[in-house]
Amino acid sequence: MNFQEKMLESTADLRARAAALANAAIITARTRAQVAAKRVDGLKGSFATLSVAGREFNKVARRHAARFVKENSAIAANAGKDVSALARTTYATLTQRAAPKKARKAPAARKRATRKAA
Repeated sequence: MNFQEKMLESTADLRARAAALANAAIITARTRAQVAAKRVDGLKGSFATLSVAGREFNKVARRHAARFVKENSAIAANAGKDVSALARTTYATLTQRAAPKKARKAPAARKRATRKAA
C-alpha cells in the first residue's frame, strides 16, 4: 500500500467516525428534547390549573369584598357622623371664651442654707 491509499483509507475512517459521532449527538439531542417536551406538557397542565384557580379566587374575593362593603357601609357612615359631631363639640368647647387669668403671686424669696459650724 502506498502513501496515497493510506491517506484515503484514514480519511474514510475519520469520516465514518465523524458521522457516527454526529448520529450519536443527534440521538442524544432528540432524547433530551423529548424529555423536555414531556416536562413542558406536564407544566402546561399545572399552569392551566393555577390560572383556573386564580380566576375562581378572584370571583370569590370580589363577591366577599362587595358583601363586606354592603354590610359595613352603614356602620362607616354612622362612625363618620359620630366623629364629625365629636369634632364640632370639641371645637365649640375650645373656642369658648377662656376664664380670666388669676393674679400671679410673687415668688417666695430663697432662703440660703447656713453652714453648720462643726
